[in-house]
Amino acid sequence: MSFLIGFSFIILLALFTILLWMIASRIPKEAALLSIAFLCAGDAILVALWYFGLMDIVENVKLFKVGIAGAFATASMGRSIYFLLMNYGRQSN
Repeated sequence: MSFLIGFSFIILLALFTILLWMIASRIPKEAALLSIAFLCAGDAILVALWYFGLMDIVENVKLFKVGIAGAFATASMGRSIYFLLMNYGRQSN
């Protein structure tokens, strides 16, 4: 159960990715690297809140950490593919 609680962090990461996409579309092209700063800061804040907020209710902390790591790995792969395809679509138009 601890693994599933940790892996369910992917829901927040997916919502944050959508929010980041909306922010990135409004940022001027000259400040494109600003979205990476938002990504790093937002991920750090979210994982800290998730980890320390749910630390008391998990039975196995090691599985909880592995679940969070799996959520990050899955979300990072999804973000990479999504932004790659979005960038490819912009260049082909």
